This record gives sequence, structure tokens and C-alpha cells, in this order.
Amino acid sequence: MDIISKTAKVFAERQIRGSVSDYKKIINSAKDQVDDIDLQTDKIKFLNVILEVNNRVYDRHKPNCTDPETCQINFAHEYIQYFLAQELSRLGVPLNEDNFTVEEKQNSDSKLDQILKDMEELKTGHRIIYDDLVNEMNELKELYFLGKKKWYQMFAGKCIDMTVSGIISETISKEIISSIKPAFKHLTGN
Repeated sequence: MDIISKTAKVFAERQIRGSVSDYKKIINSAKDQVDDIDLQTDKIKFLNVILEVNNRVYDRHKPNCTDPETCQINFAHEYIQYFLAQELSRLGVPLNEDNFTVEEKQNSDSKLDQILKDMEELKTGHRIIYDDLVNEMNELKELYFLGKKKWYQMFAGKCIDMTVSGIISETISKEIISSIKPAFKHLTGN
């Protein structure tokens, strides 16, 4: 996990911690933190991690909420969610309805790890090629905020790019894509 993800996770755990007490303070703190980050991609990553934590805590609260319409906890989570979505939109990242769930991220991560394990044979005698493949797969693990459709398009594009540039063979590329083919069928309806 990179420093931005770690910082965002610590921020979210400290600020949201299973419950939201002062949403305005959380938003102001998030704005201050984002202002200290220079790279746009890091800002996006930071905000996305906070959004995920907020949504996870909110999802745990909803089933136990006795009065959803007037609940201050609901209002706080929704306000934080609105702010984060607005900030992400300003950075050119509209919130997607097809966001990955935690389980889907873990499943995709395990598939990417399995691909790397299967490609371990490239390592012997082809260290540079294997290292390039590891870097590409690890980069994909940081791009879940794109939403499922765009993420899978990015995945396919990386496979094609690695094939064209000679990092992997066409056969290996087909094997990699077939390992996540069920997800592609779900997105395209085929």
C-alpha cells in the first residue's frame, strides 16, 4: 500500500471510526489534507479511500437505523458522501454506479495475483519482462475508483499494450483475459 492510501486510511479511521460525530470537521480536515497533495491522481486516491470507508460505515448503520428520514448519522454520512463525490467530480472523476465492492476488489486482486503467479515462469531469463508485468498488475490494483466498466477496459487495454510491446505473448494475453472473462460478459451483456 502506498503512502497516499495509508494516509487516507488512517484519516478515515480516525475521523469516521464507526460513527460520524462532526461531519463539517471531517470535511474541513479532508479539504486541508487534499490541499497538501500535489498530484491529481493522489488526490483522487485519497478521496476515494475516504469515500469507501464512509460508505462502509454508513452501510453498517443503515440496517439498525430506527428513523432513516431524520437520523443525524444518515445525514452526516450522506453529506460526507456528497462532498467527496463533488470533489472527485471537480477532479474529473464522476462517481460511477458500478463501483467495486470490497469483495469484488479482493476477488480482482486475487485474480491479478494468480496471473502473476502463473506468469512466474517468465521470471527466469526474462526478469525485465516479469517486472513490467508485476508493475502493470499492481497499477491496476490502484485504479478501482474508475468503476468496473472502465477498470475492465483499462485491464484489457493493458493486456493489448503488453502484447503489442512484446512484454507478453498473444497466447498469454488471451489466457489473462479469459481468466476475467466472466466479468467482461457481465458488463457487456454477452
